[in-house]
Amino acid sequence: MWQTQSGSPTGILLQLVLLTSAWTLSSGYLPDVNIFTNYRTEVYNGIPSEIDTTPFVRIGDNYYYIEPTNKVNWFQAAGACRMMNAHLASIEDKPEMEALIKYMKTKGFKNNDYFWISGNDLGTEGAFYWMSNGRPMTYAPWNGPKMMPDNYGGNENCVHMFATREMINDANCKIQMLYVCEASEPKTFKFTYIKW
Repeated sequence: MWQTQSGSPTGILLQLVLLTSAWTLSSGYLPDVNIFTNYRTEVYNGIPSEIDTTPFVRIGDNYYYIEPTNKVNWFQAAGACRMMNAHLASIEDKPEMEALIKYMKTKGFKNNDYFWISGNDLGTEGAFYWMSNGRPMTYAPWNGPKMMPDNYGGNENCVHMFATREMINDANCKIQMLYVCEASEPKTFKFTYIKW
């Protein structure tokens, strides 16, 4: 193939670059030709109702996975959601919170069932952001009559929600709780054959 001196780093690198380029051209490259010239392509937000989204369930306009039994800390919950190609939920307005609470009540969750969501102030104390999208928490129905979040004990940096109340609270990230994952907004592609 190529002649190089044995053990020459330059020769090995050249071979690697050329082999990588050849592989890209042979198997990874698609020519700039529309092979769907007889098809109309439509893109929709969301998923048609006839498609099964298990383990995610559509609640309102979003897709959620609500962990029913396995309690983990906030970091483990975030990792579990990422393993499902999702994030801990970001509840950004009252209708979204109401829809989630209504669903949780129908599933039999109780007032003492707590769920990790993506809010936290791990970067700067008192500045709460949604981890999943990086936006500030503008909708924040904090729990209780006293000033919340209270950072009790100086180590409450992660946010959880209650299963039956439209409230959130700050808690120690190491506490074991259930969690809610939210899938990214899916897109559905539809290809329709056009007869010429």
